[in-house]
Amino acid sequence: MKKCLSLLAIFIVVTLVSTATAQDKKVVIEDFIKQHEGFEENADGEIIPINIKEINKKIRFFIDEKFPNVEYTRNIIWDSYETFISPFDKFHFHTFICQTKVIDIQRLKYLEVKYNPLDGKVNSDFVWYEEQEEFYPEKEIEEAEQGEETEN
Repeated sequence: MKKCLSLLAIFIVVTLVSTATAQDKKVVIEDFIKQHEGFEENADGEIIPINIKEINKKIRFFIDEKFPNVEYTRNIIWDSYETFISPFDKFHFHTFICQTKVIDIQRLKYLEVKYNPLDGKVNSDFVWYEEQEEFYPEKEIEEAEQGEETEN
């Protein structure tokens, strides 16, 4: 019994230590300040964030990897910068709207992606919905499908 308790205690300690070291780096106030100070306004009055060329490359790469049905991406436009600060959590990200050409679709489609300046990663909550030939937030599609299931 003592051996089992000892093994359990070791397992718990190892799990806690590995979880603590595997957690993402937290955003600090200086990160927010750096992002705000890095905004520029171009001749057209559009706001441009820090390292826009590098961000655009990352966004294009992300779209190529996640959406093989996209033929090409152009006109990546900065949309917004969002911050969240509370006693328990802090995060920030930029939102971009990307004009895409989807294979076998005539009209250009728009996709929203988020860029995390802390880790340099791009992500999107949107997925391609073949039936509607549009990008939709994954959550909306899941909710719609669940609604259809409850009706049947």
